Amino acid sequence: MITQQQVTALTAQTAVATQALNDFYVGEAYDNNGNLNDGWVLNNDNVPVYLGILISKTGVGIYGQTPEALTLAGLLKPGALSLITVPELTAAVLNTPAVWTGQFGITSLIDYLSYPVLQNLTQISLLAGAYQSLIDVGILNGNESARVQATFVQPAAQFGIESVINWVNNTADPDTVTRVKTAARQAQYAIDFVDTYSAELNTFVDVPGYTNTVNRTDIDQAVTEIIDNPKIPDIEYADTAVIGTGASIANVAIPGITNEDGTFRFAPNNTAR
Repeated sequence: MITQQQVTALTAQTAVATQALNDFYVGEAYDNNGNLNDGWVLNNDNVPVYLGILISKTGVGIYGQTPEALTLAGLLKPGALSLITVPELTAAVLNTPAVWTGQFGITSLIDYLSYPVLQNLTQISLLAGAYQSLIDVGILNGNESARVQATFVQPAAQFGIESVINWVNNTADPDTVTRVKTAARQAQYAIDFVDTYSAELNTFVDVPGYTNTVNRTDIDQAVTEIIDNPKIPDIEYADTAVIGTGASIANVAIPGITNEDGTFRFAPNNTAR
């Protein structure tokens, strides 16, 4: 079972990968004169966020969430997806208040981009949904190590369960294969990081004058309810690992820790950091 600490690492890894994608496609928020570049606006907290046409490549917010993911989370109306007939329309549709459900008081893209905690909880819910979906289709049975589970859960949360199913079945297109493998490697790095440095991560130092700056109670409780919910059973299958064409976890080339192309490079015994 993936722990709270490992979930935090997975979401942090997604945020770093998304930032790298933003840097590549849209660059800095401000130009040399201190003016906002095209596509950038200030959110409700005066923090620059990107709402431009390249959002179809970068995704939404801190975690690069797709319109499909936002729909699964209940933030977008299902009909919004039918309006995105080509990727270039993504920004125009998401910037239309009418496509938002109003859940959590979010009625526009700028509203959503103004609440990083909600973006985080949405990403956690996507991880939980991906985990359960992977069990439902038989790719996971719930008894694997956290590292193996994360290898499949992370890309499923980012790119959808179908992308992972197609990857397992060797029917995914080359672009999907690259994206899924990269996310799978990054997930492994995140789990390895927690396993290696968990003792240090659990060491807290009191900083005078900065107490109660973040209310962790609600966030930690939400993580526990979503990820460690005992009501989610371990589903048993006659052939738990086999999907469609006969590909299985044992037969999938799970990326290792050498010759990586991911963002983080802190896996144990990795010399290419």
